Amino acid sequence: MNSKLNLQLRQAVDLVVCDLDGTLLNPDHKVTPRTIAAVRALVDQGVQFMIATGRHYQDVYLIAQQLGVEMDLITSNGARVHDRHGRVLYENHMPENLVREVLEISSGFEIHRNLYQQDLWLVEEPHEELLAIHDTSGFEYQLTDFAQLDLTHIDKIYFTAAHEVLQPLEHTLRRRFANQLSITFTSPEYLEIMNFGVCKGRALEMILEQKALRPERTVALGDGMNDKEMLQLAGYPVVMANAAESVKTWLNQAGISAHIARANSEEGVAHYLETVLLPKLKPN
Repeated sequence: MNSKLNLQLRQAVDLVVCDLDGTLLNPDHKVTPRTIAAVRALVDQGVQFMIATGRHYQDVYLIAQQLGVEMDLITSNGARVHDRHGRVLYENHMPENLVREVLEISSGFEIHRNLYQQDLWLVEEPHEELLAIHDTSGFEYQLTDFAQLDLTHIDKIYFTAAHEVLQPLEHTLRRRFANQLSITFTSPEYLEIMNFGVCKGRALEMILEQKALRPERTVALGDGMNDKEMLQLAGYPVVMANAAESVKTWLNQAGISAHIARANSEEGVAHYLETVLLPKLKPN
C-alpha cells in the first residue's frame, strides 16, 4: 500500500481526522508531548484536526483538552458528534427493544458488558484494567444492575473478553441483528454494538457536508476495523503499522491505497505529520 501523499499531494488538505487508541495514543493510552506539538503545528498551518473514537465523549473531551486546539469530536464509534463548544450535533440511540435483546443474548457468555447511556458509562461488575485505560481522563464507570435499568438513550454496548470468547457472540449477534444493528471489533478483545448505520465514516461524512469540506482533501488515520469506513471515505487514508491484520487485508481486498505510518509505540501520528504532511503544507 503506497502513500498518495508520499507520491504527490494532488489536493490541499483541509482536515485530519484521527482515531485514539492504537493510533494517536501510545500503548499506555497517553498522548505524548511530541504528538501534541505536531498537532498544534498542523493547526497553525490552517488544517483542522478532529478525533474519531469508540470512546465516550466525557472521556475524549478531557483527552482533547491536552492537545490545546479546538476540534469537533466523533465518539462512541459515530453514535455521537459534538462541536468544538461541546454541543451535541448528532446522536443516534439504539432502539430499547434491541438493547434488551442484546443483553439477553449476551448474558450467556463469560464476558464483561458495558453500556454508554448519554453521559454515563455503566457496568455490572468492576474491571480494574478498563479503569486503568481511562486514567488519563479520569472517566469512570458506574456499577449498575442492568435488569433494573431504563434502557432508553443507549448509544453503544461493548463487550470485552478474549477474542475466542467474543467470536461466538459476534456470530450469534450478526445472525440475529443483520440490518438492525452495527457490530464491529475495535480490537480482538473489544466487540462493539451500535444502532444500524452508525460508524465513524458516516459521522465524518455528515461533518464534511456541514463544513462544506471535501473527502478528497481529508486525511484519516486509524488502526481498527471500526476505522474502515472513515479510511474508505478519506482521500488520504493512513494506517498504523500496529493495525490489525484484518484491517490491512480489508484495505488490499478493497483496493484502497493507504500510507502505512509507524506504530503508535513509535509516536506514529507525530512522525507522519512531521515528515509527510507538514513539509508539504504552505503557510496561509
